[in-house]
Amino acid sequence: MKRNISLIIILMALSATTFAQKPSAESIRKRLSLGFGVFNDFWMKVPDSINPRAINQGVDVFIHYAFPMDKKGHMNFFIGGGIGAHNFYNQALLGTGEYNFYGKELYADKDVSYFYNVPRKVDGKNIDVKKSKLSITYVDIPFGFEYKSSSKIHGTLGFKVGWSLNAHTKYKGSDLEGSGNEVVEKSLRLRNIENFHYGPYAVIGYKWLGASVFYQLSPVFEKGLGPEIYPISVGLVFKPF
Repeated sequence: MKRNISLIIILMALSATTFAQKPSAESIRKRLSLGFGVFNDFWMKVPDSINPRAINQGVDVFIHYAFPMDKKGHMNFFIGGGIGAHNFYNQALLGTGEYNFYGKELYADKDVSYFYNVPRKVDGKNIDVKKSKLSITYVDIPFGFEYKSSSKIHGTLGFKVGWSLNAHTKYKGSDLEGSGNEVVEKSLRLRNIENFHYGPYAVIGYKWLGASVFYQLSPVFEKGLGPEIYPISVGLVFKPF
């Protein structure tokens, strides 16, 4: 599947050159567009035992290069690059192995990643979770088709593939060792995170503002090595440049 999608990207990029005439420096500038987006991730297939937060804010930035498909420039094929950060806030911790932090057996398979709820008490002391999240940053290659009407209404139908640049968890709250202190802990080496993600997306808007949706088809964790969760991202896109 990964090889097939990579091949599609290459073929789309090569075919795009058939739409382009030799551009001047001025036309190159006009064909480039820079923008950013803010969105909320709705996480699908979250384990029933986990209580996810309703708001999972994320952000991305991107650059597109357009290949006009008609003389008036209403229909364009584009390809570009971007960076996007996705977050999954919850009241749980991410673990890998046979035991959790307070010594109770969870899974027989030591290689599987899983979410487990933070206990309400440790050694008789109340545990207060202020923040617990999984954060993944992807480097993306978006491509697709964009239509711009004379009335400045625009629509985009595209596809995005990307590779994981960084994945980490962050916990802020009571010390899980039972000391009673507040701690901030960050785990930078996560196992079983899928390095590759992909899915279709769409944008509809007016002038420099648009509404977007991205449907990730690939799960966050490698198949069989973690929960099969994936985000649907809904938000706003700004293209002032």
